[in-house]
Amino acid sequence: MRLGIDFGTTRTVVAAAIDGRYPVVSFESGTGYCDYIPGIASRRGDELTLGWDAELGADVGGALRSIKRAVSRVSPDEPLGALGSVSALELTTRYLEELKRRIYEGSNLDVAPDEPLEAMVAVPANASTRQRYLTLDAFRRAGFKVLGMVNEPTAAAIEFAHRNLGAVGKRSPKRYVVVYDLGGGTFDTSAVSLQDRRFELITSEGISELGGDDFDAAILRVALREAGIADASLTPVARTRALELCRVAKEALGPSSRRMLVELSHVIPGAPDQLLDLSDVYAETEPLVERTVVMLDRVFSSLTSFGIDPENPRELGAVYLVGGATAFPAVTRALRERYKRKVQLAPQPHAATAIGLAIAADPAAELFVREAVTRHFGVWREGDAGRDKIFDPILRKGELPDGDAFVIERRYRPQHAVGHLRFLECSELSDAGQPGGDLTPWGDIYFPYDPALRGVADLAAAATERRPELWEEEIVERYRYGADGTVTIAIENRTRGYAQNFVLGAPGFG
Repeated sequence: MRLGIDFGTTRTVVAAAIDGRYPVVSFESGTGYCDYIPGIASRRGDELTLGWDAELGADVGGALRSIKRAVSRVSPDEPLGALGSVSALELTTRYLEELKRRIYEGSNLDVAPDEPLEAMVAVPANASTRQRYLTLDAFRRAGFKVLGMVNEPTAAAIEFAHRNLGAVGKRSPKRYVVVYDLGGGTFDTSAVSLQDRRFELITSEGISELGGDDFDAAILRVALREAGIADASLTPVARTRALELCRVAKEALGPSSRRMLVELSHVIPGAPDQLLDLSDVYAETEPLVERTVVMLDRVFSSLTSFGIDPENPRELGAVYLVGGATAFPAVTRALRERYKRKVQLAPQPHAATAIGLAIAADPAAELFVREAVTRHFGVWREGDAGRDKIFDPILRKGELPDGDAFVIERRYRPQHAVGHLRFLECSELSDAGQPGGDLTPWGDIYFPYDPALRGVADLAAAATERRPELWEEEIVERYRYGADGTVTIAIENRTRGYAQNFVLGAPGFG
């Protein structure tokens, strides 16, 4: 069984590839069938519950409302305090194991108990290498056969093209679509090529922590302010449940809604329910919407460097709105005011990515997908005597790999006894080549340039020792960027014939 699985912040959606159709899978939720599994975890004593079980539980000792957002902030082996000693990788794996169990036992999908589940999976376009590695590793540990990884906006572009076959036919002038993807925890906007069923990422911008969760938090601030309740007075569990109430109230809004009911009494004893004026809610959320529009404008303004005229409406398929949070009226209103009839809301905003992934998983669809590097990746190196550290950009945002992967090498003669390499990912580079924007620093790597230090456990003490006589040693660093966006590193003393290998984002690194 081939599937497209959108592991989301608020909800995980699954679509299947069945004889040229791509239906969204429904799951038993305890109160009926639903087309997603919530991304929630809770702890009762030593028991960890996930998905619908966690959402329906009444008495919990700890709760995590957004698994995906929480694990993206830490290294794979780092424990998540709200849930005790369980690590980010273990939690994600167990959540995906629960998803797999429900696909077999509690869904409308006709799949035999011994039938393998093959999945095309996705991450936000601007996800760090750590998040990409954790996602791939957790799916594999959970028992899925991973067919590949696609950036979420690219998957949505595939769904758009499939739904609008006439707009992207051979006679169509449409060259690209701009996807506006506002999910539960992240925001991405990407321009993706549509020509000849070749889906190539042209350019992308994003905000790693901005999504529906932040809109829910803004709504809760307004509700608590109106009720005269201090935010700090809420327990973690009460706050988690209050945010879920805000999400439900938000998703019930329509274009003509004027007020929103937040039933605080359901989670805060003695609290009055609040009927909020939407003008107050929209004022609170306006800065969030404006931040996404700035990123969208940046994508359009960069298109000229790729030979595309952003002012030519014939070449643009649409500004395609996907992700559950795009249904929030303030979002669609702001985008329609700015981009007029170019804006098109996906018929199933929360499921568009999963459907696109299922299409990409189907060999009969005959798609070509190629993703560009979406974040700069480099390393801080020691400067010459008396100089500051120097940032060496290994991978630059926007580069396109040729084939399944590409390899970059650095060769040099060392001047220190030990190489001290500090890797960093970032969303921006200044004109002077300095990293900026959204930063993801990594743990330090120490490599013994001096052969006499091979096998020494603590190399940090010798890292600053200058050894000019080591110029005879040839050091080679090889960086392999995979089609799934992961990075592997090999550092070799070629003169002496020894090397060390690292996988960026793997447990124990970063």
